[in-house]
Amino acid sequence: MSLPLQVAIVQHNPIVGDISGNRDQIIEGYSKAANEGADLVVAPELALLGYPPRDLLHRQAVLDTEQAALEELGNVTTDGPALIVGHTAPSNGQSGPPLTNSATAFVDGDAVVSYDKRLLPTYDIFDEHRYFSQGDNPQAVVIDGMTVGITICEDAWHDHEVTGKQRHGTNPVTPYTGVDMLVNLSASPYRVGKPSSRVTRFGNHAESIGSPVVFANQAGGNDDILFDGTSFILDHTGSIHTAAPIGEPHVLSSASERTALETAVPSNTTQLRRMLRLGIRDYLDKTGFEDIVIGISGGIDSSVAAALAAEAVGPNHVYGITLPSAVTAEMNRTDAERVARNLGIQFGETEIESLSEAAVTSIAQLTDGDGTRGITRENVQARVRGLLLMGVANDTDALVLTPDNKSEAAVGYCTLYGDAVGAIAPLGDCTKRRVYELAESFNQNPPSWVDSAPIPDTVLEKRPTAELAEGQTDQDDIPPYNIIDTVVKRYVGDKETVESIVGGTDATRGQVETVVSRLTRSEFKREQTPPSLRVTTKAFDSGWRYPIAASYTDIVGSGSGNTS
Repeated sequence: MSLPLQVAIVQHNPIVGDISGNRDQIIEGYSKAANEGADLVVAPELALLGYPPRDLLHRQAVLDTEQAALEELGNVTTDGPALIVGHTAPSNGQSGPPLTNSATAFVDGDAVVSYDKRLLPTYDIFDEHRYFSQGDNPQAVVIDGMTVGITICEDAWHDHEVTGKQRHGTNPVTPYTGVDMLVNLSASPYRVGKPSSRVTRFGNHAESIGSPVVFANQAGGNDDILFDGTSFILDHTGSIHTAAPIGEPHVLSSASERTALETAVPSNTTQLRRMLRLGIRDYLDKTGFEDIVIGISGGIDSSVAAALAAEAVGPNHVYGITLPSAVTAEMNRTDAERVARNLGIQFGETEIESLSEAAVTSIAQLTDGDGTRGITRENVQARVRGLLLMGVANDTDALVLTPDNKSEAAVGYCTLYGDAVGAIAPLGDCTKRRVYELAESFNQNPPSWVDSAPIPDTVLEKRPTAELAEGQTDQDDIPPYNIIDTVVKRYVGDKETVESIVGGTDATRGQVETVVSRLTRSEFKREQTPPSLRVTTKAFDSGWRYPIAASYTDIVGSGSGNTS
C-alpha cells in the first residue's frame, strides 16, 4: 500500500536556546523537502527551542523570540507543502503551568490546527509538569484531502512498557483509528537498543489504527542527553517505508528514499560508539570549544576515551598526557604513549612525584599526621594529576575529558578533584564490560586515519588498576568488575532488591552488599563529578535523584563512612 501523502522529516540537530539557528535549520530542511516533492514536512518536538530547554522556559524573552520564529516558519509555507512543527504555546488554563508543549500545522501560510501534548513525562530525566499544562483533545489536520492525526512524544508511550509501571490512564493514539496518517513529533533520548524498540512500538500503533505512522525525532547531544534521531516512516502494517540515519541531521523523504531497518539501526556497539562520539563533539561545539585534554594512564578507560575523542573532533584537537608517579609501572607509561601514537593525537609526559611529595609535606605541616596515611598519599597523586590536566586545559583553551566509567562511579572508585575532574564523562554510563566492547570495536574497525588496531593487546589484557600504590589492582579494593556490572544493572537499572540479586546471580551476598553499600555511600561523589553521556535506561545523571545526607541501612545494612 502506498502512502497517502509524500512526507518529509527534518531531523535536525538543535542547539538549545539558539532559536534563530534552529529556525534556519528547519527552513533549509523544508526547502530541500519541497524540492523533492513533499506534500507534508514534519519537524520534531520543541524544534525551535531544542530539547530540553529546562528553565529557559521561565524567560519571557526566549518565548517571544520563539513565537516570532514560529510565524516566520508559517510564512514559508505560503507557496509550499504543509508543515507540522513543535514549539511552546501559552496555556489557556486558569491554573497550573503557563505553557503547553505544542505543535502547529501550517497549510498555505495559515496556522490551521494547534495541538497540545496530552501526556507529560515526569520521571527519570523528564520534568515536564514543571513547565507545561496538559492538553486534553486529539487534533487532526486535513492536507490535500487526507486526515493527519498529531501526537507529541510521550503521547505514544502511555503504557507500562516505558518504565515498568503504567503512568498514564489515557492512550492518546486510540482516537486516531482510521485517520489517513499519524505523525509523532519527538525529542526521544537515546539508549542502547532504543532505535529498534521504537520501530516495534510505533509499528504496533500503525497496526492498531490501520494507518501509516511518521516518527520525527531530533538528533544530537544536549549536555548529558543524547538524541539519536533515527526518524522513520512506517506503512499501515508497521513495516519500515524509510528511516533516517542514526545520530546526524538528515532530511528524510518518502518520495526519494527506502531504507531497511538493519541499515538504519546498526549493532548496539556500533550505535553506542557513534552516539558517544556525537555527544563529545556536540558538547564541545555547543559550548564553544575545539580541543580536548585527556590524561592517558595506559589503562582501558583512558585508551577508549582518547579513541572516542579523536574520532569525535579529530586527532589534531586531542592532547593526551601521561603523568607517571614513583609507583607507575614502565609498561603503563609505554602503553599510554603507544595509544597516543597509534591514534595520532598530541602527546605529552611529565612526572608528578616532586609535586606529590611537596603536597604531602605541606599537608603534614597542617595536621597532626606525618603525611604517610595511605589514602592521603594516594589521593594527592590523583589530585596533582587533576591540577595539571586542568592547568593545561586553561592554558590551551581546551576541555578536560573524564575517562571514568559507570562501574567505578557506582562504587565511588574515583578521587574527587583528581581523576574525576573534567567537563564531560563520555564513558560515565558505560559499565566496564561495555568499555571493553568499545575497545574491541576500535580495534576491529579503526578510525579512518589509523592503519591498525589502536589499542594494544597489553592494554586489553592487563588487570585494571588505579595505580596509586605499589602493585595495586582494582580488585584489591573492590569486587570484580563482572560482579559490579551485574549488580549495577540489576540494582540501578532494574531496581531489584539485594535479596533478589543474591538469589538471581552467581554473586555472593557479601559481594552484592559491598557493591550496594559503596553505591549508597558514594552519592556525594557523583553529585560533584562531570555529567555522563546517557546511554542506558538509568544513568547517574539528572534522572538519579538520591539524597546525600541520608541513611541507607534499611536497604543494605550498616556501612562505613565516606571516603574521597
